[in-house]
Amino acid sequence: MINMQTSAVLLNHAVNSSEIRRMLIAPNGFSFSVRRDTMICVASYLLDCKANHPKETSDAINEIIGTEEWAEIRNVVKKNDLMPEFVLKTVFSSVFPPQECRNIPEAMKAAWKKILSHVKTMDIIASLTPSNGFNYSVRDAHSELIANTSKYGNLIERNDDLDHIVNIMRSMGSELIGRVNEKKNSERSVLVVVDTSESMYGESEIISKGIVLALSKRMLPCRKNVHVILFSSDLPILSPASGKDLMELISYGSNSEKEFSGALKMLLERMRCGILFNTDLILVSKGSGIVNDPRFTRDWEAHTMMNGVRTITTVPGGSSACGLTELSEHVAIFDDSSIRKKTGEFAKLTDILS
Repeated sequence: MINMQTSAVLLNHAVNSSEIRRMLIAPNGFSFSVRRDTMICVASYLLDCKANHPKETSDAINEIIGTEEWAEIRNVVKKNDLMPEFVLKTVFSSVFPPQECRNIPEAMKAAWKKILSHVKTMDIIASLTPSNGFNYSVRDAHSELIANTSKYGNLIERNDDLDHIVNIMRSMGSELIGRVNEKKNSERSVLVVVDTSESMYGESEIISKGIVLALSKRMLPCRKNVHVILFSSDLPILSPASGKDLMELISYGSNSEKEFSGALKMLLERMRCGILFNTDLILVSKGSGIVNDPRFTRDWEAHTMMNGVRTITTVPGGSSACGLTELSEHVAIFDDSSIRKKTGEFAKLTDILS
């Protein structure tokens, strides 16, 4: 058996993180040395090694590695080299919570349930990435998820919503079966601007995510740039090909108090400054909170023509584009019925962009 010093080196190389160090020094009913030595042994067993059991922690370690969940947990660790740190933190925080010792078999069941949910989320994220040509984004997205578990806690708890997004993407993709996929490189960019106001909460938000990711999957191989703006408290420009940005696209919530009219004013100002040009501009909104000003409409029409900007509105979970119709060359409506019945709205949209 390897000694404790060697095990500590193994721990530092495999799962060294500031969060683990914080867990070790956090006050609870166990001494630092007991928690440290337990973590070292558990990490060693996770990584197919064995360590000497310190006398003070022998019973706890034997209980952990003797539970029914232990074999499954070790199998998960073997599948992905990003998992050891997350699994160790999950097991350790379950067995040694901040205040009191829990029943170890029950704690391991709770840890395994959390790990299973996490793994399912990772599998779904892999299916949401734009295309097979961007496999590096899968790893980046997984790394982002594992490094920020608390940030994405609600996402992990809402795997049913993620499954729904996957189904929407697949439904849209199935509309294109049998078509010739001509991957013509285009110098025109695609900019998708998503309404994240409260009016988009619920089904509209989920459909929006399905539209954005399906478009990215379709357009990234043949377009120079595909970017997304979530119109909320700030305006970062996201790329679906980036794993970290992908996580933002999957996890955003439609709860902003900012109306979509602000997005239109921002876009018009960018056209006036020559920043936005030669672009297919896709507005994802139900059309509420639109600028109701004929002068704005005239300016919009003039500057889109001047800058070679084509405006296309997609309406998630609605029946019309409302005020956006006057600003758009094309409108595509994606309600639940059209997605379920595969009416060809997504195929029409991709034809327009082609």
